[in-house]
Amino acid sequence: MSEILNAQLLKNYLEPLIKTCTLWDQKKLTVIIIANPRAGGFTLKRLAKEKIPILQGFKEEALKKKEAASSVEMLVWETKYAGHAGEYAQSVVNLSKDAGKNEEFLVITAGGDGTSLEVQTVLLKNAFMDAKMKKTVTQKIAVLRLPFGTGNDGSDGRTLDDTLTRLTKPSHFAWQRAVKVTYEGKVTKDEIEKDGKKIKQYDSLDATPPWYSFNLASVGIDAFITHMTNKTKGILPGNFYQLWVNLAAVFYGLRFPVRSMFVEVLDENGKEIRTIDSPLEFCLLGVSGHRTYGSNHLILPTDDTFCATRTMNVFQKLKNLKSFETGEHIHSPLSMFSKAHKIRIAYNEYVLVQMDGEVHLLHPKQFPLTMERTEPVI
Repeated sequence: MSEILNAQLLKNYLEPLIKTCTLWDQKKLTVIIIANPRAGGFTLKRLAKEKIPILQGFKEEALKKKEAASSVEMLVWETKYAGHAGEYAQSVVNLSKDAGKNEEFLVITAGGDGTSLEVQTVLLKNAFMDAKMKKTVTQKIAVLRLPFGTGNDGSDGRTLDDTLTRLTKPSHFAWQRAVKVTYEGKVTKDEIEKDGKKIKQYDSLDATPPWYSFNLASVGIDAFITHMTNKTKGILPGNFYQLWVNLAAVFYGLRFPVRSMFVEVLDENGKEIRTIDSPLEFCLLGVSGHRTYGSNHLILPTDDTFCATRTMNVFQKLKNLKSFETGEHIHSPLSMFSKAHKIRIAYNEYVLVQMDGEVHLLHPKQFPLTMERTEPVI
């Protein structure tokens, strides 16, 4: 009978890899696996079955090597509700505050993009509290994001074997940015209800900004697709992103009529690169170029970090769907790209904003909305 993959079994497979990884040579290492047992990598039989021989192969190779770390303690913490991964991440921060000179922590997320988003958001907020906490987060805590969801655009590798090579091949620590999302306007619940709209309660880390993305943040049709995908996954297991890409081409404009959006695109020095004043299907900012979303849709295919696409009719959308998956939209006259550090968006309609799968409904009075790349700290 074949093994059923779970978080405890994952720990047994990973332990030899971590003990022999030279990144923690002569270090006292505490490893915390923060696992979402409801993630597709555990619950979908096909995905789970594919992972076991990969893990077994890496384990067998690691057992042939000399151990590098002076000691390794492996812990498994499984999430039970939304926000639980973030609570665990705060516990790691609390433990690391009093860590000795030779003691470090590795957080391994085994879930989807939402699990890694919760963990990294907590680490980021701690790093920005003060200089002491910044040093703790940047020097004592590392994160490895395993692709155990159905999308995995925020993991450290598109595949499990690619991700695990970070532990087996010569590598180094790299610090990552985030995209910080805030709005300047204010609106009351009474004003929203007066318009005949109700505040929708989307899965989120915080009810109010700042919000963070560690892949990319966007407003428009792709946020709608993300929201509907999340709703569908809450009812049925699986990846419904492509289904909602096709449906949104027809239905998005009915739910959220597209109007003119004013966007200022700025570089790292605050210098204006370009402005856009046009009806847009979406606009987004990534932590870097070469970013994917929606299960490897190549939305930022070059070094450019900003993308916006002008509105299209239904037939144009259906005709161009594939180009946004392959990155060919870079050649479209409707799409605009820039190497941006910050964008400011003015809009006078309801619209959705998403950060790594976390979705919020924005009221017209909450604009202008700002997206800005942070310094690298995670």
